[in-house]
Amino acid sequence: MDIENKIAAIEEMTPSEQRAAWRSTHGTPAPPALGRALTRRPLAACLQEPETGKLTKAELRQLGAFGRKDQRRNDGRVSTEAKPGTWLSRTWHGEVHEVVVLESGCEYRGRTFGSLSAVASHITGAKWSGPRFFGLSSPRLGDLKVAANG
Repeated sequence: MDIENKIAAIEEMTPSEQRAAWRSTHGTPAPPALGRALTRRPLAACLQEPETGKLTKAELRQLGAFGRKDQRRNDGRVSTEAKPGTWLSRTWHGEVHEVVVLESGCEYRGRTFGSLSAVASHITGAKWSGPRFFGLSSPRLGDLKVAANG
């Protein structure tokens, strides 16, 4: 069976079959937090390694540096800015509030706001830091927490 068919077979596996394949491949149980989509990727990578080879430690370090570099500001701290297309959700007083980050501003319930802070203030009726309100920065985590863009 060629690689493409093996990968397609992984995509058709049930969650229990994926967990069994993970245990067989990695020798440990699959992390419970990984869903089906995130479990498929490492399984597919393991199938491809015999033909393509594993990444060297230097290559892995270089790939890791790309992600860290993109998240750093000029002063070296991690950026809390969300990229256009990022979808953010926050529950406030039992109500879910969803925002989409645009090139210039944010869209919230069909309205465009100039910033996340403007949306947070609109929701709460008080002055708020938008990145803090939507969980992009936290005083408990300092500047280590990074926006989840997608």
